[in-house]
Amino acid sequence: MNTGRLTSIIGAALLLTACANMNPQPQPTVVETRLQQLRDDVQAMKAEFERTRDLLQSNASNDTNADRAIELRLDSVNKNLETLPSRIDLKCPEPKPAEPKNVCKEPKQPKSESLQGKTIVGEKERIRLDPPGKTFVARIDTGATSSSLHAPSVVQFERDGANWVRFTLQGEEGIETVEAPIMRYARVVQQADPQGSRRPVVALRVQLGEIDESVEFTLADRSHLENEVLLGRSFLTDLTLVDVSRKFIQPAPKK
Repeated sequence: MNTGRLTSIIGAALLLTACANMNPQPQPTVVETRLQQLRDDVQAMKAEFERTRDLLQSNASNDTNADRAIELRLDSVNKNLETLPSRIDLKCPEPKPAEPKNVCKEPKQPKSESLQGKTIVGEKERIRLDPPGKTFVARIDTGATSSSLHAPSVVQFERDGANWVRFTLQGEEGIETVEAPIMRYARVVQQADPQGSRRPVVALRVQLGEIDESVEFTLADRSHLENEVLLGRSFLTDLTLVDVSRKFIQPAPKK
């Protein structure tokens, strides 16, 4: 029952009481009966009011508990959302980028092979000459006594009182010009020149696999041969074992 109804009933009771006081000769039994009924109604309304207030307080308490439960649930959901990316990364790792198709991969470099302290070489090997500090393909020739370089055009000159030579080499990275002091001269005999010719000899640094040695090269016209560089027995002896059935056994020299 609402407060307006309670107020109306109390007002009616007061009005009847006033009327009873104004009438000097009322019927006592009727007035008293009516007043008692009003008193009973007032007590009933008060009791209903108390019950309504208790109910409202109980509902408010229940609402507070419900709000707290909702807050706790939201906190749990928020924590799960915060940890979700890491859980996704564990269960679904980022895929590795696919390698593009039709792309030529560089061949894997072979490991340096040796046997009983000697470097194993094939019919052909990549070497590094210094000067000029570039890579060349050399033919391994156990039938040749000395090593030689293809130098069809040789220019001799003097530097600081010593005889020097200038020549060009065709390497894997292009044509290279080399200048080096003349160590000595050697006579080169070829089929086209049975009498032989006097050719200068220079010393260049050779790197082949684990070998790093100074090697003497005879400068000769090797136009009729495939490779610019020939390594003969003077270099191969005591340093290498030759397997003519293979090529490029040793890794390419580091630049």
